[in-house]
Amino acid sequence: METATQERTSRTFEQAAIANGDVAAVAVGATQRVLGSLTELTLATAKENTRLAAELQVAALEALHDSQAAALRRLAAWPEMMDPLRLCHRGLAETLDSSQRALTFMGMSTRLVAQAAERVQTAAIETGRHVREALESSSIAVRDAARR
Repeated sequence: METATQERTSRTFEQAAIANGDVAAVAVGATQRVLGSLTELTLATAKENTRLAAELQVAALEALHDSQAAALRRLAAWPEMMDPLRLCHRGLAETLDSSQRALTFMGMSTRLVAQAAERVQTAAIETGRHVREALESSSIAVRDAARR
């Protein structure tokens, strides 16, 4: 009688161990899929940050180039600056031109940041979908393994 009880107990423990092993395997698989998706999002975000930094540097260099060109134009016009009225007019025109260039640069920078944010948001939404799918499929697999 003890032998039959021991065998039933042994069989029950074996089945429980197999079920636990299946559940653990499903959990490990789900964790790998979720971490994979999160890693892809992290890499996409890092790439986007690098891209944004490069685009902002290019825009800043273009703005610097424009300001240097304006400075050279001012130097070239120095001999005609002896007339005070012309000097005042020229100064006002340069101020307006510089303000316009600064606003253009700010607008371009804002546009670049907004585009980068949209791309990161799209990647985050896609990652969320992948994570949700991984968790849903793993929960179904865990339920199936637990029923066995």
